[in-house]
Amino acid sequence: MTENHSSTHAVRAEEDRISTGTIVAVGVGSLLVFFLASAVAVRTLHARQAELLPDGPAPLPAEVGKAKIGMVEQQLFEATETATLWRDAQRQHLSSYGWVDRKGGVIRIPIDRAMDLAARGERP
Repeated sequence: MTENHSSTHAVRAEEDRISTGTIVAVGVGSLLVFFLASAVAVRTLHARQAELLPDGPAPLPAEVGKAKIGMVEQQLFEATETATLWRDAQRQHLSSYGWVDRKGGVIRIPIDRAMDLAARGERP
């Protein structure tokens, strides 16, 4: 016995049906729950702060706003000029004459001059 599968009925896909009203209702409900939960959290936070700090917030420490606290720079590296000023002072120091020990007769000469003398074998 042979079966004949060639029938006149074609297979069709079912139409997509999206319930827009249900999707909107779920979205609005979610937003309401979010805002209500946020309001409860803010109210709880304010009540808790009032319990812990009845006199208001503590005053700011004196160090706040200073450029350097201890040995830590508190400013952004892009905003601070401390390193640039220090480097310029060091360069000025290395490229100038001056006394190291006046009583002992020891002087400081520019680093370029000292390297030239040392390269020639002379003692500055």
